Amino acid sequence: MTSFNRGGAAYIADRDRVSDATRNRSERSLRRQLFAGDLAAVSLAWGLAMFFQSQLRPDRSVAVSLAAIVSTLVVIKFLGLYQSWVCSEFSRQAARIIMAIAVGGTVLVATGWLSGDIAATPAAPAIEGALVAAVLVIGLRWRFRRWLKSKRAEGYFLQTVVLVGTNEDTAAMWQMLSDEPELGYKVGGVVGKHVDEGPWRDMPHRSALADLPELCEEVGAEGVILVGSAVTAAESATAVQVSLASGLHVQFWPGLAGVLSSRIRTAPVSGLPMLYIEAHRPPVWHMWTKRAIDIVAAAVLIPLSAPVLLAAAVLIRLEDKGPVIYRHAVIGRYGVHTEVLKLRTMVPNAAQMLDRIEELNERKGGPLFKAANDPRVTKIGHLLRATSIDELPQLWDVLTGRMSLVGPRFAVPKEAAEFDEELQRRTVMRPGITGLWQTEARDNPSFSAYRRLDLVYVDNWSLGLDLAIIVNTAHAVSVRAVKAVLPGRNHHKEKVARAAAVPSLVKTPGVKL
Repeated sequence: MTSFNRGGAAYIADRDRVSDATRNRSERSLRRQLFAGDLAAVSLAWGLAMFFQSQLRPDRSVAVSLAAIVSTLVVIKFLGLYQSWVCSEFSRQAARIIMAIAVGGTVLVATGWLSGDIAATPAAPAIEGALVAAVLVIGLRWRFRRWLKSKRAEGYFLQTVVLVGTNEDTAAMWQMLSDEPELGYKVGGVVGKHVDEGPWRDMPHRSALADLPELCEEVGAEGVILVGSAVTAAESATAVQVSLASGLHVQFWPGLAGVLSSRIRTAPVSGLPMLYIEAHRPPVWHMWTKRAIDIVAAAVLIPLSAPVLLAAAVLIRLEDKGPVIYRHAVIGRYGVHTEVLKLRTMVPNAAQMLDRIEELNERKGGPLFKAANDPRVTKIGHLLRATSIDELPQLWDVLTGRMSLVGPRFAVPKEAAEFDEELQRRTVMRPGITGLWQTEARDNPSFSAYRRLDLVYVDNWSLGLDLAIIVNTAHAVSVRAVKAVLPGRNHHKEKVARAAAVPSLVKTPGVKL
């Protein structure tokens, strides 16, 4: 048997904490919640449509509704919409939901026609019910997705995996999964050559692929991730065969960092899997449209937000008599130094106090600074930050072109000076009030998450991506606002504490340390 380092009592305790039975119960619980949401959504949609629009007798309307409900749920199940690999990509999930609802609508019309006369065929209820069902099911699943992401960020519902390969790409994958638990994975061990070297030497490991099932059983892993650049084609085939024979899930990472899955197509050659990567060349008019959306949205929202801004300004002045507006020196588009506006949420001399509170910094591996219990933040400032009201003055910056509604987070000159050349590419886009990093990993303390998501946005920007970010931002702000006014609840501190407990396994790229 190949010897290996168990990685100390911490990993043994972590491994023993979650048994197979517990994992299975968690998976079943998540599927039950998804099914309950689907059942409630389609029942409400088809039931209300038939109740208000049907010309059939009541008993026949009920039967027709049940037929549509059951058929929709059966197709949802048949299309794999309770499988994690399907639900991992929301656009694919939404397309299959629409397909299932279309089948339900067809069944509604067909059973209605069979149970009554032609004049009573429920065409109108089918159309209205389908529209309502699509909105409800997709909306509920989107909300479930955001909830699950937040729970995973707190350390729940994580899938333990073993990485196959021991090169730099494996180390980068390891750091991403370890630094970003919201992705849903926990690295349990590694298989590959030279496992006694590198960041994984203190983790459970094996050298031989034949020992992969044994290691997975040892650490309680449900699946493996093959790192394409770290193994040969023959080794990949062996790992796949051994893993599948042992009932493990297999995922393959080809090493395409920064490329969204929407740009990748399967293009097999002689039956062998090959990937085709579409070039990212958004039309010029897309950029014009983005700017037009910024101008129109800012012009509309500025007067609408005026009463809120006025109330916030009064509260800020009443608290300490200091200035209301804070002019924030930042790096703008193309690296130009500029200023953006914010409502002041800190004491007037906050900048002079920064050196004294460096030890409170929760950001890891880079130059960013954030402290959940920053003593410089005023009482009203905590509320303004939690509700994002402090950022409303930036609508003026959007209108004048210094910012955009959506873009990479702006960096202050001190932070930007620490960025490497690749990360400097983020300035080709205007800094945004919100962005991909803010919606996906705002509370994650890892600099690598900040770097990865900003570059993913720049390299894959589209109007559709902006729309998705705006929707996710509205949801996130609403949740934070509710939590801010609920007494006795501080999920943010719990999340930061858990994330801070995750070790940084390799040096974060993109920053001069």
